[in-house]
Amino acid sequence: MRFRSEVIKKIFPLIMILIMPGISSSAQEMYGTALGNYSGVNGIQLNPSSMNNSKTYIDVNFLSGDLFLQQNYLYLKNSEFSLSDIFRKGYTFPAHTEYGTSGLTFYHYANQNNRQAYENIRLNGPGVMVAFGPHTLALTTSVRSVFSVTDIPYEIANFTYIGLKYKPQQNIFYNDKNYAGMAELTWLDIGLSYSTVLYGRNFDVLAGGISIRRLEGYSGAYMYMNKADYKVPDDTTVIIRNMDANYGYSLPLDYNAQKYWGSDMIKGSGFAFDLGFTYYRLNRLHQKQYFNHICEPQAEDYEYRIGVALIDAGAISFYKHAAQYSIDNRSSQWDGLNHFQYSTIQQLMDTISYRFYGSKTAAYRGNSMTIWLPSALSIQFDYHLQKKWYLNASLIYGFRFAPNSLTRPTQLAVTPRYETENFEVDVPFSMYNKSMPRIGLAIRAYGITIGTDKLGWLFNFNDMTGMDIYFALKFSLNKGRCKTRATKNCQDYNMIHHSRR
Repeated sequence: MRFRSEVIKKIFPLIMILIMPGISSSAQEMYGTALGNYSGVNGIQLNPSSMNNSKTYIDVNFLSGDLFLQQNYLYLKNSEFSLSDIFRKGYTFPAHTEYGTSGLTFYHYANQNNRQAYENIRLNGPGVMVAFGPHTLALTTSVRSVFSVTDIPYEIANFTYIGLKYKPQQNIFYNDKNYAGMAELTWLDIGLSYSTVLYGRNFDVLAGGISIRRLEGYSGAYMYMNKADYKVPDDTTVIIRNMDANYGYSLPLDYNAQKYWGSDMIKGSGFAFDLGFTYYRLNRLHQKQYFNHICEPQAEDYEYRIGVALIDAGAISFYKHAAQYSIDNRSSQWDGLNHFQYSTIQQLMDTISYRFYGSKTAAYRGNSMTIWLPSALSIQFDYHLQKKWYLNASLIYGFRFAPNSLTRPTQLAVTPRYETENFEVDVPFSMYNKSMPRIGLAIRAYGITIGTDKLGWLFNFNDMTGMDIYFALKFSLNKGRCKTRATKNCQDYNMIHHSRR
């Protein structure tokens, strides 16, 4: 128990990267479980039409998980920390002091780039995919928690982490006019997916797929601003000439006391959908397949395939224990901030409203709010090099349907892949958020997959700015492999199928 307690204490500073507002950010797309021809039900995450030509006709996901975090502001020096240090007895995280703020574990980048962060925690529960010739159905369940920080100005990040005593930024009027925001969402996700062949002739096949998902919201919060014109003259005062901001929340906390709020676990609901298409250029003529048993049809080999999908298009509306506020182009001067303390969330909200409007309730806009999912355009290109070797290129382009939205980072990945029925190796080379090159590794052995899209954090190749690991535990039955009474029919079908070629 003592060892366990020490390990938890050592992990805590890493977790702080996840929860520090405006500073911090958990693989995001789980490439090792979603790109291959044996991905089955897990391939739906990138494109619901991809399951149509899967080499499995039954694919059962028992459990799969994903922990991803990445940000561009804080880091741990690789000379002072490695992952193995967490388990070393007596190890303590390094600490340093900046401008009077002591005990800082992380260093911060001094450039003037806007700060980005993304945390994705995903646990996929029981899910199943079944193929009936050209038609494929799937049922999925998952619990997801996502936190995103988008384009927070560098000076706000510095004031948040180091404090108002950061002298290089004092007595400067900052005029931030562009969108900056952050959002958090935790929800239960239940989806029904369908895919079918829309067109098949000669060497060309086009498949389409759609997923309809029910969303049950556990917690959510957002904040975005369109304008912040302000100055920090000293470590106790902030002068705001103009502020235009919106924020809202629905949290499992009592807003008037320091305790959890457990009246309703589900505080909101909504729907989302994924819509995708995949074109296959086959290496043999496409044939309509007739079958008596679902195990008989076979996957068709291709020279290349191209997929396009809209994923995570939807939102959750919170109508229980929710609050929404806005500051509409107001000015304010805050004195004595180094002595300001609040004991409840409601006290903080009342104070903010009073400072800008002279009234504790003037900033309040209602008891409901909506947060949009991290929507993205997903594009995949998969080329069959030879035999068991493939080369994949994938683009995830994140965008927002509304300002009160999670923002998915853009990611481009090129992944060489070796795959067989029982073994697969993926090595993704990716560019994260247009500026961070990474290399990953995923290995599948029978129904077990483990991987990361960021090897550096495991082997201490460079300074630590994030982490990434995922796994999957599945059971599959492959197309064209019939057993018991269906064996003879399947063999007869295979002979007819190959004779037609």
